[in-house]
Amino acid sequence: MIKIQYKLRFPSSVYAAAESAGNLYVGGSNWNRRAVRYSKNIARKAKGVLYILKKKGTGKTFTTNRKVLFPSMIYTILVLPNGTLFVGCKGEKDTMTIIDKQGNLLISRDDKDGKGVYNAILNRKKSEIILTTRSGKLEIIDSRTLRLKSKIQLSSQKVRLWSLKFDAKNEVIYAGDYDGILYIVERKKFFRKKVRLLDIKKFYTGDKRLKGGFGPSLWGLEIMGNNIVIGTRWGDLIIFDKNFKLITSFNIGEDISCIERLSKEILLVGTRFGKLFSFDLDSHQLKKIIEIKPALQKENAIWGMISSASGVLVCFADGYVCKIS
Repeated sequence: MIKIQYKLRFPSSVYAAAESAGNLYVGGSNWNRRAVRYSKNIARKAKGVLYILKKKGTGKTFTTNRKVLFPSMIYTILVLPNGTLFVGCKGEKDTMTIIDKQGNLLISRDDKDGKGVYNAILNRKKSEIILTTRSGKLEIIDSRTLRLKSKIQLSSQKVRLWSLKFDAKNEVIYAGDYDGILYIVERKKFFRKKVRLLDIKKFYTGDKRLKGGFGPSLWGLEIMGNNIVIGTRWGDLIIFDKNFKLITSFNIGEDISCIERLSKEILLVGTRFGKLFSFDLDSHQLKKIIEIKPALQKENAIWGMISSASGVLVCFADGYVCKIS
């Protein structure tokens, strides 16, 4: 049975979270989405905010220990093997930062080339972090020094490279962009810049939405055993095998903003409008777990879902974090 362990509300937007050593780290910005309407000025100037909370008792309640500001919105947080944390931000200044568990800055670096981080995954075997960026580049950096090891331009520089998964067993990187293209890069061949791709638009041949200049943005991406699952902005869950043979597709009727494995059979599916579903890969049953309707904006997207030791942290843009188990 799927349970909601806790639901926390924050005073401003939330896009990322992580648990480590009894602490909960929640990242977003200082923009209060529930009270202030979106503007391009907010997108340019909003500062990043990292909340550091300490668990109390059974771990369902917390006290806020510290709030740390960053130059731009925080989109990803990773716990590193030595107990430090990696924080990835939307902007070019101090795009990447390593902090200690108390939130003190240890190392930071700008990324004028990538122009901002959207998602990050740790490759423990090589002590490196794999990143998708705003400028369409896939980057690999050293997880101890933040030194850039290599990069590949995957999508156009005007198309954001968003979703990211890493098959550690086979050392294969999967990344999805805003146009709806899935890129496949073997880590061992990264320096040779050999890339395969699968254009999801081929599953929408004749669709009138393609004429409007928008693709079926590949926001959701997950590896489930020998299958690859993608979630599109047009509401489709599409399941392939590792050879990209189509197994099945399923439309949930709402833009899919994020997906994450909960178990071998259950996938969590988050939407752009604040709904979290479970999807059973065997029965194809879709069940709503929780809905947090947009308070003021048109959407309350679930942009971040992060697996932890005892569940999945789910981040709602309007300022909520739930833990699902």
